[in-house]
Amino acid sequence: MLFSKIKKAVPHDSVWIMYSCEGSDPYFKKFISNKTIVPAVSFVTNNGITLLVHSLDEDNIKNFSGKKVVYDGKEPLRKEINEILMSIDMPQNIYLNYSDNMDAVTDVLGHGIYKFLYDNIADFYQNNSRPVKFHSADTIIYRLLEQKTEEDIKYMSICSNRALQIIKSVFKKIKTGMTEKHIFSLFHDVFKNKPAYFKTYGIVNEEFAWEEDVCPIVLVGPNLVKGGHSSPSDEALKPGYTVYCDFGVTIYLNDGRKYASDLQRMGYVLKPNEKTVPQQIKDVFDTLVTAISLGIKNCIPGKYGYEVDSIVRNYILSKGYPDYNHSTGHPVGQTAHSPGVSLAPKSSKRSHMRLQENGVYTIEPRIQINNGGSIEEMVLVTKNGGKTLCQPQQELFLI
Repeated sequence: MLFSKIKKAVPHDSVWIMYSCEGSDPYFKKFISNKTIVPAVSFVTNNGITLLVHSLDEDNIKNFSGKKVVYDGKEPLRKEINEILMSIDMPQNIYLNYSDNMDAVTDVLGHGIYKFLYDNIADFYQNNSRPVKFHSADTIIYRLLEQKTEEDIKYMSICSNRALQIIKSVFKKIKTGMTEKHIFSLFHDVFKNKPAYFKTYGIVNEEFAWEEDVCPIVLVGPNLVKGGHSSPSDEALKPGYTVYCDFGVTIYLNDGRKYASDLQRMGYVLKPNEKTVPQQIKDVFDTLVTAISLGIKNCIPGKYGYEVDSIVRNYILSKGYPDYNHSTGHPVGQTAHSPGVSLAPKSSKRSHMRLQENGVYTIEPRIQINNGGSIEEMVLVTKNGGKTLCQPQQELFLI
């Protein structure tokens, strides 16, 4: 099933070549094998997958279902590579694991290995009077990682709801006078208590979705002017302040799979004489909710990332609020920020890619003002528009 999906991701008259030595390429490990140590090279085409593997690792890949070519190191590796290219009719397009999008997550090949592969293959094609073009494998990797299976979606929903459960628990405990650091600590306290359903679903471990010392991100009142990657401070929560939390978890299954979540929720501290939320705060919240709903509606397969960003961002701007200094959204999968389409302005290369059906992306606009706010939802792309993986925020948490 997996190999069939991989082959379909490679364009016609093309070969996706991955080189891995002692686990150097994470996509080789994920899609081909995590059992090789000595340099191994995989060749993926529409017609099949060939693995060039050293004899020292031959016993480790007995279950590999593609074609295996074993080498013993007596001949130069470049010669072995060329013979396989000849056997698959020397496809014109060569895809390698470097990034044209300046994406550090997919730019894994390394300059030296890139030069080795590029120079050797270019010379080989030239000597055989065959045309060749080299391409970044970004689009192949993105497509494979973004398209989620029903099982993936099930566990991403569990992971999303787990993060939301922790957020809700924390908001019940937040009190006036607590600092951002105190609220941060509340998250860590609640996180320690693992639910009984983890065992039912084969969840064997849970970690914070990003670095523990900055998960969650907590901002209150005047600090909402900051961007979204700030560490918690000694700023205390006062009546009349908004408060925002950016939080996620990563769950690990007993078969080695993992899934991440990434959510943001906001609340407001009522002043002693207030029975309802003041209009200024209500406007901020309602603007965010409406902007997100417009984005969700437009999360359909084939939509460009910049199109969704523009719809959400322009709605925020139309209400007189300033622009926010980050993308409107990003893919989520094994990590909170996964490789793939960026829901960002046209200046981002990754925004010129299309949303994938069954891909999961965040939508997270921000009103970056004093007592502003931000909400983030995880959205599954379907033919009929987006679908949130957990209950979306429709009301402010009141403190």
